[in-house]
Formats: sequence, structure tokens, C-alpha cells
Amino acid sequence: MACCPRPTFDEITEWVAAYEETDHVAHATVHVLAQEDPEHLDSGIVAIHLNHGPASIYLNVDCDRKWTAALTERSGEFPLSGKHLIALGEELFTTGRLCEYLQSRTDEAAVTTA
Repeated sequence: MACCPRPTFDEITEWVAAYEETDHVAHATVHVLAQEDPEHLDSGIVAIHLNHGPASIYLNVDCDRKWTAALTERSGEFPLSGKHLIALGEELFTTGRLCEYLQSRTDEAAVTTA
């Protein structure tokens, strides 16, 4: 099965910037990174480094042009107060909104290039 063209690094960077103009990922730091997959070096991934949880989240688009989130855990215990738990929830919720936004932009781009 052939892989559909993925959004380019520049498109992803533009989309993340556009998203951050009207919304943002609460409390977290967002970066667009170069794709390390040798077959898709012109694409990128979105890395979200959570400030209130023991993880980072990587948003990646696959060969079917579907965005998914991979949660990477940090080692060790990470005790949270109630306020920090609420902030972690906000980070996760707003990261999900960014993922859905990237999916909608990817779907729109597929329609305009078809």
C-alpha cells in the first residue's frame, strides 16, 4: 500500500502558528520538529512538553493522513496537587484540540489538492 503524501514541515509549522493565534495548548510548550522517518523527511511532528505531568506528547500524521498522539512517560513518581491535576487536565484537553485542528487542516488540504 502506498503512503499518501503527508503535510510538509512548513505546512505543519504554519498550521500550529495559526492555531496559536486563536487558541493555545494550556501550560505546555509546543514545538514542530523534523520527521526522523527517512521516507518522510519533508514532514514533521508536533512535540508538546507537559509542564504539569510526567510526560511529553508527540502528534504525528500517518500514511493515511490521520493524526494521532503518542504519550511518552517520564520515569519516577510525579505527585500532583489538585491545582496541578487540573492544569494537567487542561494540557491534555487543549492538546487534543490541537490534534483535531491539525486533522481538519490536513483534511482540507487533501480536498484542495484532489
